[in-house]
Order: sequence, then structure tokens, then C-alpha cells
Amino acid sequence: MYYVDKTKYIHELEALPNYIFLIRPRRFGKSLWINLLQYYYDCNREDQFDTLFKDTFIGQNPTPNKNRYMTIAFNFAMVDPKFDDIQDAFQRYVNNMITDFLNRYQQYFDQKILSEIQSLSFIDEKIQMLFLYCARKQLKVYMFIDEYDNFTNTILTTSGKNKY
Repeated sequence: MYYVDKTKYIHELEALPNYIFLIRPRRFGKSLWINLLQYYYDCNREDQFDTLFKDTFIGQNPTPNKNRYMTIAFNFAMVDPKFDDIQDAFQRYVNNMITDFLNRYQQYFDQKILSEIQSLSFIDEKIQMLFLYCARKQLKVYMFIDEYDNFTNTILTTSGKNKY
């Protein structure tokens, strides 16, 4: 196994605008990079920082933003791309990620808002209420989206342009 420490790029990443879009060829390490960033920024992993990053550049030179965010990650490769089921699969997947997020960070939410968000039927409403609450409470959330085009590409290649 071979590991290339790319954590020095976190400093450069933080100098960029708030919305970052990384596009690289397949097998270029995008998913690994996203996972690394999740662990670096996750406020729930502060006690694991030295274990995870001690031998890396960022472990020796952390930024002020280390472990300062609640993180939510969507990997759309996990959405079943069958054409007839994709909307339901997408809804279920995003709903599960929101539920996981609320469970991991429940200490930042009062019980009433947790119940309200969970009771909503539509994921767009859940996401809106979640992010509005976080904005009001000045809670910092770092959202990652991986494989954003996975189901799109699968539908195009298996069902064609007209179905898409």
C-alpha cells in the first residue's frame, strides 16, 4: 500500500470560496479526499485528531477550522439508479443521511426541532428546516457531495437520453 499525504492542500482549500467543486478523472482519489476532509472538520472527532492525523502535514500544521463543523456527506453512488425507482431511492437515501446527521449531532439540537424535522415527509422540507435552524443557531455545517453524477450517468447509459 502507498499513501501520498495531500493534507497540505487543506490550507489552500480554506483560502478558496465557500463552494468548491472538484472534478478529476475516475480513480483520482476524490472520495478518499472527501472522507479525509470529513474527519478533519468534524467537531465530534476532535478527540481523535492526533490518532488520525499525527503523521501528516496537517497534523503538524492544523488550520483554525480543524474540528469546527458538523459534517454531512452524501455519496450518490449509494442511490439505486434503476429508472423506475430512482426518486424513491433518492428520497430514502437522503432521509437516512439526515437522520444519521441528527443522531450524530443531537447535542446541538433541542428535542422539539429534532422531532419536527423527523416528522416531515419530504426531504426538501427536512433539509430546509435543518439548515434554517443551523443558521439561526449559528451552527456551522460542512456538506460534502460525492458521486453527484453517478445515477445520472447510469440512467443515460442504461435507459438513454429520452428517459433521462
